[in-house]
Amino acid sequence: MTTPVGSDLDFLATHKIINAIDGVGPQDYATVAQLNSLVEGLNWKDSVRAASTANINLAAPGATIDAITMATNDRFLAKNQTTGSENGIYIFNGSATPATRSLDTNSAAEVEAATVTVEEGTAGAGTTWRQTAVNVTLGSTTLTWVTFGTAAGAASETSSGIAELATQAETDAGTDDLRIVTPLKLATYSGRKLKFATDIGNGSLTTFTVTHNLNTKDLDVTVRENGGSFRKVTAEVQYTSVNAVEVLYSPAPASNALRVIVLG
Repeated sequence: MTTPVGSDLDFLATHKIINAIDGVGPQDYATVAQLNSLVEGLNWKDSVRAASTANINLAAPGATIDAITMATNDRFLAKNQTTGSENGIYIFNGSATPATRSLDTNSAAEVEAATVTVEEGTAGAGTTWRQTAVNVTLGSTTLTWVTFGTAAGAASETSSGIAELATQAETDAGTDDLRIVTPLKLATYSGRKLKFATDIGNGSLTTFTVTHNLNTKDLDVTVRENGGSFRKVTAEVQYTSVNAVEVLYSPAPASNALRVIVLG
């Protein structure tokens, strides 16, 4: 049997639904027991910004962890301590100031099955780690952090994954096949082919300034007819600046009778 409900139920933030059975249908509510089963007993923690790759002097951790410049109150995972009981999630308080265990992992119960994802870092970005020691005595039990799940790999021509944007220098060098080139880097590529074209002629002028804005005098300028047989014609070209040339042609060409092509 069911009872229709035609209005919202307000529990005034003081009451809850209890003794419910596990949901079955797609629109049923899930119980806490179902949710705990779904995450397989993992004790998820807020993500950390970086994770260690070697032992850290927790009394003075330095300015960077896994190539990430840390800021005050950043969370980090120390998982490679020479003294294993020091492993854990910490708060960065300064390069020369002792790090402190995070509030969500400063007791034995909180580090049991603790699981955390790393946001940044050369080696650690995108990885997830789980603490596997049980019956922990915090401060004396070695806390062991192992990789959990599968981190995204590097992108390739045949598989999706994490990719790095190419710098302008890498784009210009043209030898790195593991970086992605953005439209801006492509537009400013040092080896790109340069091209500009325009029509000239108005029936009276014999000298025309063609502004190409290609920022070089290392250009080849061609002039051709813009109609008829589209023959190439001989005109005097003066490279007056890195962004403009002057085309001299007599007699004065008719309106838009000639096409000027500038190639670099």
